[in-house]
Amino acid sequence: MVENMSSDPAIARVPQPAASIRRRRKEQRPGEIIKAALQEFARRGFAATRLEDVAERAGVTKGTIYFYFKDKEDLFKAAARSSLAPALGQIEALGANFEASAEELLRAHLRAVYLKLVKNPRARQILRLLIAEGPQFPELVDFYYREIISHGLSILKRVIERGVARHEFRRTRATDFPQVVFGPVLAAIIWNLLLAKQHPIDFDAYARTHIDLILNGLKASKGK
Repeated sequence: MVENMSSDPAIARVPQPAASIRRRRKEQRPGEIIKAALQEFARRGFAATRLEDVAERAGVTKGTIYFYFKDKEDLFKAAARSSLAPALGQIEALGANFEASAEELLRAHLRAVYLKLVKNPRARQILRLLIAEGPQFPELVDFYYREIISHGLSILKRVIERGVARHEFRRTRATDFPQVVFGPVLAAIIWNLLLAKQHPIDFDAYARTHIDLILNGLKASKGK
């Protein structure tokens, strides 16, 4: 009778093939390069960072970076996407099967924005770079607006329109200017970048104040 070889504990302890380890290492490498790039960008600024610096920090060759990314700008875009796009996707998904009121949905959205964006160190690093060096690199600002900011504004606009359609919110210019709703979020990030040492903010309390202020301006009067 043939023995069941899979039950042999000696076989279970056989090391994984080197090819499998290399494949897993290769899959992790883009993330490691992005992490190193963000650290170098934060340390030196975007313009002064060289791909050689990123390669040294990531423990790879400069050629390895070019295998995954076309140039430094492409690396920055990948860093922004990996840091912010998943958070925006999760925030957007909140409304997919949300059955409660539009007010509760807007509260959930804004709470998630503060948790996943305002308190996200990578998001702050990217915005700091764009504020400091955006005029030198307008293509990066265009990218950030197109893939991050416009997506976030679109999410907010849909939530507001949902509330108007359900007669929970008044029809105001907020549907035309969702920037008014998002503005305090951006102000919180900038405040944290520039003035956190002089006047730190309790972002949980700040977020609650922001949400109440927006809802008091949006909610329809009873009986209308």
